[in-house]
Amino acid sequence: MFGICARAKKRLLDIYNRVFAVRIRVVVIGPEKSGKSTIVNRMFKGRLRCVRKQRDGCIYRYDEDHTSYVVYDMCGRRSSRARLDYLYKRCDVVLYCVDASSASGEWARAREEVKSVVYRNPWTKRSMLVLGTKNEKKGALGCMEIVQNLGLLDINGMEISCFSVSAEKNTNIEYIGSWIRKQRSSLEWLWGARTIRRWWRLDSPKHEA
Repeated sequence: MFGICARAKKRLLDIYNRVFAVRIRVVVIGPEKSGKSTIVNRMFKGRLRCVRKQRDGCIYRYDEDHTSYVVYDMCGRRSSRARLDYLYKRCDVVLYCVDASSASGEWARAREEVKSVVYRNPWTKRSMLVLGTKNEKKGALGCMEIVQNLGLLDINGMEISCFSVSAEKNTNIEYIGSWIRKQRSSLEWLWGARTIRRWWRLDSPKHEA
């Protein structure tokens, strides 16, 4: 009996979240060994639920305060351009992680990756947060140096922010969540528009018997 009640409660909660909760889709990309997964788990306080594992990453979910976060944590190995473009268009915000203590060659590759994703999708503007991870390491660059190394000032027409963070020292992790929540006001309007369009399609004559 308890099991039935628990399943019914979960089902009702899922229905509520589908209708009323704002869904924020976050894609996390960046070079291999840039600390993406560690940062993501620390940011959501280890309460992410893995809903699906894929060859090139994991999909997590986290529900909080009428907001449902869907997090696509991509592996650092080079994914196909088609896959990156698909996730970029599907998400609401982008977190790009790069090791702040990387060698110069790594910065060049990261710069090429950021710009290629943005310029291949000129009609899709997504807010992006660049995270310079592992800032506790010797030689780690600060935010202005990260911005310059990635050429972020050359990208126009979209919001790009940059934080210097450390999962090991728990430095500035709380600001990541604050930044994502700041995007919520614009995303609430988009989510409402998506919901209305879904209802409109369901009520349209072609769905009637």
